[in-house]
Amino acid sequence: MAKKDAEKKLIKLRERFARCVDADRDNRRWALDDLKFLHEPGAQWDQRTRADRGERPCYEFNKLRVTIKRVVNDMRSNRPMGKVRGQEDGDKQVAEIYEGLIRNIWNTCDGDTVIDHAAEYQVGAGMGAWRVAVEYADDSAFEQDICIEPIQNPLCLWSDPAAQDPLKRDAEYWFLTSRMSKSAYAAKWPKADVVSFSEHTEFDDEGEWEDEDSVRIVEYWYKEPVTKTLALLSDGSTVDASVVTMDELAKRQLTVVRSRSVRTHDIKMCIASGNAILEEADWAGREFPFVLVYGESLVIDGKHRWFGLTRFAKDAQRSYNYSRTLAIETVALAPQAKFWATPAQANGHTEKWAEAHKKNYPFLLYNADPQAGGPPVQMAGPQIPGALINEVQLSSDDIKTVTGINDASLGNRSNETTGIAIRARQAQSEIAVFNYMDNHAKGIRRTWEILIDLIPKVYDTPRVMRILGVDGSEKYASINQPDPMTGAVLNDLSKGKYDVTITVGPSFATQRQEAAEVYMNMAQANPQMFGVAADLVFKAVDLPYSDQIAERMKALLPPQIQQMEAQGQNMSPEVMQAMAQAEQAMQMVQQQAQLVQQAATEAEGLKAESEKAAADLSAQGAKLNADYQRMLADIAKKEAELTLREAQLTAQATQAGVSDESKAVAVERESLGMQLQSAVAAMQAQVAEFMAQAAQTISTIQQANQPNVIVANPPKSKTVRVRRVNGELIGTVEEN
Repeated sequence: MAKKDAEKKLIKLRERFARCVDADRDNRRWALDDLKFLHEPGAQWDQRTRADRGERPCYEFNKLRVTIKRVVNDMRSNRPMGKVRGQEDGDKQVAEIYEGLIRNIWNTCDGDTVIDHAAEYQVGAGMGAWRVAVEYADDSAFEQDICIEPIQNPLCLWSDPAAQDPLKRDAEYWFLTSRMSKSAYAAKWPKADVVSFSEHTEFDDEGEWEDEDSVRIVEYWYKEPVTKTLALLSDGSTVDASVVTMDELAKRQLTVVRSRSVRTHDIKMCIASGNAILEEADWAGREFPFVLVYGESLVIDGKHRWFGLTRFAKDAQRSYNYSRTLAIETVALAPQAKFWATPAQANGHTEKWAEAHKKNYPFLLYNADPQAGGPPVQMAGPQIPGALINEVQLSSDDIKTVTGINDASLGNRSNETTGIAIRARQAQSEIAVFNYMDNHAKGIRRTWEILIDLIPKVYDTPRVMRILGVDGSEKYASINQPDPMTGAVLNDLSKGKYDVTITVGPSFATQRQEAAEVYMNMAQANPQMFGVAADLVFKAVDLPYSDQIAERMKALLPPQIQQMEAQGQNMSPEVMQAMAQAEQAMQMVQQQAQLVQQAATEAEGLKAESEKAAADLSAQGAKLNADYQRMLADIAKKEAELTLREAQLTAQATQAGVSDESKAVAVERESLGMQLQSAVAAMQAQVAEFMAQAAQTISTIQQANQPNVIVANPPKSKTVRVRRVNGELIGTVEEN
């Protein structure tokens, strides 16, 4: 940048920053005072009152801090959840990828901690903030990742005072001031003079940086107007005409249908010191990367005012501190209990009486005095005026009234006695401060909007990305993958428009706990439900080894549900055919077992060997069914692993410019097919053995019941034979 242009930009930067400071100075001064009142010991007494009291005590009973924590922790326990929806040309699958990507970004950057930090400032002082950033995925890579970062002190963030949108969507510029050591400054910008930016700033932790080893710098973000030419291509996509060439269009067999000029903007950023522009950069997105949320925000007498829950509860807290301190002081200064006695009664016993308040004497002696008419009389203890007690109670109630947080909401006992009444009072408290949670959720929605705008600009190459579900489950998806046959881009994140909606409610962990309780009650009322959904019930239970139990219960699900689960995983036709053959064999087992049961029921009495044969057959059938369920689970697991492997190989081959990734997948699929064939053949052998034993058992039962009767046509056993025809498994049932 030319020196003259840099000087002009620095002058404009200073003018805009001064405008921000002038417009928001009072708000920030009051917010800083609120923070100190809430968190700094001794800040809840004003200096004049403290000076008037001199050496007298000034106690603090910070009830307001607990009230603030109640609101903040309620926001933590009801995490907002986002949902991405397609708009114009939006694809449902791409919307799901967007949603999973954002959850992955949020999880990787610990976004919950970021917004929790901002919530402390939003509720306590009236304003919280965080930012979206882009960084390289690795020191040795060119790919970039998106992250969410906290702004440790929101009072260091300034936005365009002319912006009308509550979330500053229409702001023209932003500032973020920060401090760094002079040694770090010199290492990063060795040719720049060490001059702090805007020494008159009073809100960005100035008191902590009064040493001579620090320098203040500022990030200046602004919109730069530009004129672009948009081109509508023959495939329906819209591109910037300046970034594509005719050769590229000819290679892709595309033509320009029409074009038009638009006035838009780019986002620029520069870092400045007190006398120089240190560095400049372009921002990939069209939205500023800052999110600012207010506690409450109003325009009063033409001026923008914002504040938190602390602002109007400070006087009630001061009154409570003063009343409680005065009560303690009254008790401490009141005379201790003493004895009224005549000189004759006290003679020789004063030393013991003087120590009676600190030593536990079993008795005290006194001299009888006929003129006293009895023993020495003890005075009553110190008395606190009733008006002072009332004042303490009124001050405590004032804090609840001003903040809207009542005893039931804080977990304290109040006059509500039933659960319904307690929940109703808690709901009233939540409604009174719901605007804080709602504004917080709007800030999260704004974050998702920024991410939706930024993702296609940063993730603009073929990549395999991890996406997360609402329950934290993970899977991988290929994005921006060109189809070698058609040339179309699969899961193209740059096409279509998407918006986001935010819902506020209990976190997934809380919902999981509530669901576990409901499911267990339903299973007790309807035991049949446990037989078809036991795996889901144990997944919802938050206990040690519950996941392992869920996997085992899944293996014991009925065959129909196993097939439904398998179909949901998009299994290959070969796998589905093998499972159908196995299901057919198991149906034969069940039919034969029913014949045995029918024969046993019709028999009037059984010999010992017949009873043993029937019991052995039942045990063998149970084992065969368990083996069948395990085989189904194993097939489903291997097919899912193969599907994921196929996606990964496809992505790797695309990035490397190779198109024969199908060979590796085909080898693995052939291996899986051989494993299935072997497993089905082994199961068929077991089925044949079971059928033969079942026929023998029926014969034994009938002979035991009618020894003189010979069974002319005993049931024949059946065997399922499998052979491969043109790459497909074909099964036939044969009678032995």
